[in-house]
Amino acid sequence: MSAEELPLFIMGPGPEPERLMLLSRPREGRVQVREWTGHDWSSVPHQRSALAEEILGEVERAVQNGRRLNQSPMVVRQWLFGR
Repeated sequence: MSAEELPLFIMGPGPEPERLMLLSRPREGRVQVREWTGHDWSSVPHQRSALAEEILGEVERAVQNGRRLNQSPMVVRQWLFGR
């Protein structure tokens, strides 16, 4: 993890595994994501590029489904959009 990555841990109830995502600062509206799940924390992270809006949608859905986050949605929004 670097100072240019926001760690986001999604945990709690539900059928989906816990997730740890490291989110880069957005560039041209896209975020580089490194992700691990509770299925295998020791695995190589899944890496993807996603629109900042997609990441915010994932966060909002997690909260709506009663999951907990280590960052508030407001912090994630500020990281993604600077507001």
